[in-house]
Amino acid sequence: MNLYQTSSGLLNNSYANESGQVIYKVSTPNKFSNCVTTVSRIKARSEEVDFKDRFAPLGYIDWKVFASSVLRYNGTEVKATEYLKKQGWGWYGRHRVFKGPDGKEYKWILGASVSKLVLNDGSETLIAKFHIRKYGVFNAAKARPAYLEILPEGEHMVDVIFFTFVYIEKIRKEKERAAQSSAAAGA
Repeated sequence: MNLYQTSSGLLNNSYANESGQVIYKVSTPNKFSNCVTTVSRIKARSEEVDFKDRFAPLGYIDWKVFASSVLRYNGTEVKATEYLKKQGWGWYGRHRVFKGPDGKEYKWILGASVSKLVLNDGSETLIAKFHIRKYGVFNAAKARPAYLEILPEGEHMVDVIFFTFVYIEKIRKEKERAAQSSAAAGA
């Protein structure tokens, strides 16, 4: 399953499947600190045919500047540092580990240009991976939007993967920007 960004940006965007049907919406008001991101998922269509997609909140991320952000998902509220525990090192900080609804442990790897989710059992089985946008500068046929690829091994927990992806990719992008800024300042 691939979830394609319909525009640029992570925290104010829609994510559509291969058919173009928007499955998730991510909305974040423009605030400088302590803002809340709402992650919504399309609701199952009712018997009424009104030609409108309806979305319901899947979860919320309360971004904090000087404290741990708070994740509100599936009726629970937990500090991000408690649910997504730090482990190991990546290009832009420590990887994050969490327990899935199936009881297995998963690890988000903060890569140099993308994040990816693997099974944290030593096998490093790929579960999901973010692919950056391709512009197709020299070959327009190769242009494509950014997308989150979820492999069959992760399709039983797509909502959890997508929700944690939004948090992880924001963290990774912030660290990437900080590294680029410090490199530019040192040049």
